[in-house]
Amino acid sequence: MSQSATTLSESRLLQIEKTALYEEALRALYRALDAAGLVVKELQESTSSSMLSEYDEALRKSLAQHRSVRYKDFEAIFKHALQTQKRRETELSLSVRQFLSEQTEFSQEVLREIAQLPETESAEPSEQARRTAEVTALMKHFAELQQKRREELLQLLREFRAEQEAFSVQLRACLAQAKELRLKDLKTMFQTFQAAAETRIQQTQARRKEVAEMLQRFKLQRLNQFKERYARKNDE
Repeated sequence: MSQSATTLSESRLLQIEKTALYEEALRALYRALDAAGLVVKELQESTSSSMLSEYDEALRKSLAQHRSVRYKDFEAIFKHALQTQKRRETELSLSVRQFLSEQTEFSQEVLREIAQLPETESAEPSEQARRTAEVTALMKHFAELQQKRREELLQLLREFRAEQEAFSVQLRACLAQAKELRLKDLKTMFQTFQAAAETRIQQTQARRKEVAEMLQRFKLQRLNQFKERYARKNDE
C-alpha cells in the first residue's frame, strides 16, 4: 500500500472515531434533555397547587362557624405556614435550575473536548489514543453523575409531595374536628409542619452548596488538565 493511501486511511479512521464520539455525545445530550424534562415535570406537579391555600378558606369558614379558634389567631398561624411553604417551593425550584445548568455545562464541555480531538496523522498514535480515552471517560463520568443528580432531585421532589399529602390528611382532620379544635392543638400541628419544612430547606441549601463546590473543583481540574495538555504539546 502506498504512503498516501496509508495516510488517507489513518486520517479517515480518526474522522470516523471522532464522528462516533459526536454521535454518542448527542445521544447523551438527548438522554439528558429527557431527564431534565422529567425533573421539571415533577417540580411542576409537586408545586402546581398549594395544599395550604386549598384548605385556607374551608378552615376559616369552619372555625368561624364553630368559634373554636379566633380569626386573628388562625390568620397569624396560617400566614407563617404559607411563607414557609413558598420558601420550600423556591428552594426546590433553585435546585432544579442548578441541575439544568449542570446539564448545559457538561454537554458543552464534552462537545468542546470532542472538537479538539485530532483529525489528521500529525498527532502521535499514543496521544490520539490517550485523548480519545480521556474524552470517552469524561462522557461516562458525566452520564453517571447526571443520573445520580437526576435521581436525587426526583427523590427530593417526591418526598416534598408526600409531605404535602401527609399534611393534607391532618388538615382534613382539622376540618372534621373543627368544633372541638383548640388553638393549642392547631399551633402544635403547624409548628411541627414548619419545623420539618425549615429542616428540609436547610438540607436543600446545603446540598446545593455542595454541588456548586463540586462543580467548581471540577472546573479547576479541567483547567489544570488543559494547561498540562498545552504544555505537552509545546514540548513536542
